Amino acid sequence: MNPIRVPRPPSLAAAVTIASFLVLPAHATENGVDNIGPGTDGFFTLPLDVNNLPDHMFAFNLYYNHYEAKKLDISSLGGKVPDVKIRSDAIIPRLDYLSPLRIFGGRVGGYVAQPYMRQQVSLFGLDSRRESQGDTTVAPIILWDMGRDLTLGAALEITVPTGDYDAARPANTSNNFYTCKPLFSATWLPTELTELSVKATYSFNEENHDTDYRSGQLFHFDYSTSYRVTDNLRLGLNGYYLKQTTDDEQFGRAVTFMGEDVDDGVRGQVFAIGPAVHLTFLKYASFEMRCAKEFAVENRPEGEMFWAKLNLPFTL
Repeated sequence: MNPIRVPRPPSLAAAVTIASFLVLPAHATENGVDNIGPGTDGFFTLPLDVNNLPDHMFAFNLYYNHYEAKKLDISSLGGKVPDVKIRSDAIIPRLDYLSPLRIFGGRVGGYVAQPYMRQQVSLFGLDSRRESQGDTTVAPIILWDMGRDLTLGAALEITVPTGDYDAARPANTSNNFYTCKPLFSATWLPTELTELSVKATYSFNEENHDTDYRSGQLFHFDYSTSYRVTDNLRLGLNGYYLKQTTDDEQFGRAVTFMGEDVDDGVRGQVFAIGPAVHLTFLKYASFEMRCAKEFAVENRPEGEMFWAKLNLPFTL
């Protein structure tokens, strides 16, 4: 695979055009992106023993995410973009609520998340930086108690473009389009010492009306597994997989680049895996740190991800 070669420093317009192929993990520019944070959920994605939780249960979650990449794969154009540096930092408070209401045998709840983000993109000697609030995500959720060792969940996430966006800027804190995501998740304790959590989503993206661009649909899968070392400490592995399933479109037709057709519709792909640690304190509160390195990347940056999460459950 030959790298993309630029014989002379490009103009700002050309750089922005090429930069439109960038995909930042939490929120990004177009071409195969999604309003998701790959790897967001790790250990104990869902609470256990749901039927015995209080009627009005809350949880405050505070996430921190750092992502950095120095490689950008554009398989659709036959190579890699040189001299790229991508950095994304986000602080994401999320409030969860579980009600006593039951539908289809499960308890109904919901959550809302509002990130604050700093994005930095550098390529071809040009820098773009932005720091502001990101896009808001809200979701109703149903949790099914399948016994003390297994909980299943189904949700419908809707991401609203409330962040800052400029079509001429590579770094943005909003995607500038709505996304609807059916979501299925599970937390299971196969033995007294082991835990397995998974979350799968499928994203339907609306059109970005500022660019007449519609990013393709994506399948996204988070996973984690842990082993209890002590009563309060768990060690494990975590990661994610993302695969774009439909082509990107612009002006109602398949994507082109500088007048040329793009063979695979700029379909993105990434797999990531890495170590993680989970600590329980104050009986029910928890703190976890997780990192993951990306592999098998297509039409996306290739880098490393770090997540930290504080979980504080409470009742009113």
